[in-house]
Amino acid sequence: MRRGLLLPVVFLATVLVCPVSAESRPEPGAKPTYRLEIDTDRSVYEPRVQPDGKRLYYFSIPFRIRRLEDKLVDTSVPREEIVVREDGAEVLDAEIFQPRSSPLTMLLALDISKSMDRKSSTGHTKMEDAQKAANVFLDKLDPRSDCGLILFDHEVRVKIPPVLKPAEIAAHRTMLRQKIQEARPQGGTAYLDATVEALNMLEKVPGRKAIVVMTDGVDLSSRHPLDEVIKRARVAGIPVFTLGVGEPGKNDPVTTVLVLDHSGSMKFRAQQGDKRTKIEALHVAASRFVDLMRPSARATLLPFSTEISPPEPFGRDDRELTQKDKEQLKERIRGLTPVGGTKLYEAIEYGIGTVAAANRPGRRTVVVFTDGVDEQPGSPSTRVEQIIQSAREQSVVLYMLGLGQEDELSRPTLEQMRRMARETGGEFHLATNEQKLLDIFEELSIALHDDGIDETALTRLATRTGGQYYHARDAAKLQQIYIQLADQLQSTYTVTFPSRRQVQDGTTSGIEIFLKRGGEIISERAVKEFTRHGLVVPGVDPWIYLLLLSVLVVGLALPSLRRIRSSAEQESEPVAS
Repeated sequence: MRRGLLLPVVFLATVLVCPVSAESRPEPGAKPTYRLEIDTDRSVYEPRVQPDGKRLYYFSIPFRIRRLEDKLVDTSVPREEIVVREDGAEVLDAEIFQPRSSPLTMLLALDISKSMDRKSSTGHTKMEDAQKAANVFLDKLDPRSDCGLILFDHEVRVKIPPVLKPAEIAAHRTMLRQKIQEARPQGGTAYLDATVEALNMLEKVPGRKAIVVMTDGVDLSSRHPLDEVIKRARVAGIPVFTLGVGEPGKNDPVTTVLVLDHSGSMKFRAQQGDKRTKIEALHVAASRFVDLMRPSARATLLPFSTEISPPEPFGRDDRELTQKDKEQLKERIRGLTPVGGTKLYEAIEYGIGTVAAANRPGRRTVVVFTDGVDEQPGSPSTRVEQIIQSAREQSVVLYMLGLGQEDELSRPTLEQMRRMARETGGEFHLATNEQKLLDIFEELSIALHDDGIDETALTRLATRTGGQYYHARDAAKLQQIYIQLADQLQSTYTVTFPSRRQVQDGTTSGIEIFLKRGGEIISERAVKEFTRHGLVVPGVDPWIYLLLLSVLVVGLALPSLRRIRSSAEQESEPVAS
């Protein structure tokens, strides 16, 4: 682009795109009693598809009414008339949802993933703090507000819709408290799938609706992508309020080699009563590890028994890990069959070399699983020293997992596995049955890949649906946030109406909201201007159009004027003899 075009283009883009923030204007000659506060962050102007398939552009504007002594209005007995104008003309078909006088239907979606079992500053687990806070939220809700509940980890575990019967709301809320109190942390995180379930419950419910989603982790398990969930919520007109608990995640890439034992002893069961053999339990557990990997993570399989099978490449770094990539890796894991003996230490060394050779940024880990004892000749202690030194030099962390009863794995082997994990910054775990093995693989994958909340995704989910994002660095702060959220949901009006002008011509619409009583205006006027995206045409306002056209003409002419001036200066310079 020519430099001469840059100024007018930037100027026009600024005029056409930037909205004017809301302000409250006093009524001349009057002493207003109230102030109206428009929530500019949650106000939207967007298209909605009508039942007949037509697209209409709607305004949706949340606002609060305060007395000038800064007290919220008692909305239980509305006495004032709310007036809405667009470009000076009163909007007659505006739908105004009033707090309290227009009962709210809520859906509370709470994360009960395994990471909620970690301690907070109170000394309790995050789950215990979240349970208390959810009860406070239910206390603060208007007794007439209906509420449903979803408890989720990587799946939706509890799904209770709103009761939709005013006479049963109190008893229904008591039952919700009981379900929340019974929740126990487990599994991963799928708050997007939980949000979709909440939308399914609410989309046909009349009146004011809202969804509150609380999570402490990154969504590693949902089938529904973020953009799809946002689109569904916007079409349904249901705001989603999100609560993130904990520190934002660093999203460091994690590269893992799964060093998995498939020796002949894996054909037996780890414990009497297990439904699966050890190899079948490994198939499920290691696949679960893969399911919970971040898109930025990479992993490969290094199987071993008497022989060590070479691993597949980690894959390209210039794209995210896809579900197809995960399925291919899981297929290799499910293809492992029991055969041969156990080359444990050699396999660990091979795994360290594999992850180091990949030279990917971020964390390097080797996850080692075995149910037996190394059968290679030589001194085990010497091999262990070499492994620890190599892992440290290559910045590789070892996670050592054993399966079986303690008398099946020799005490020296267990101690060596503990030492290799401890001295490289990793962990050692011993599973005595198939369920414990699944838990260990799942918790390890969560610990590696779910290192904090995804504030970007939570903020986007909230703001793009008309909700709001709240952040609690510590679960102990949840009660305060829930109180604030309950107040906001029950003291905020929302006015929704189709725009009087459906042409996207780059013009600005001024929206005014104020209160009247007996024909007299009794509040300051809250004003917000919305700019329609599109081309500016002469019919907008001749003077504005001429001004913008003049700026554009001058901008286009400047390069030519500069060239003419430069040529004239060159011609006037004396020629050297």
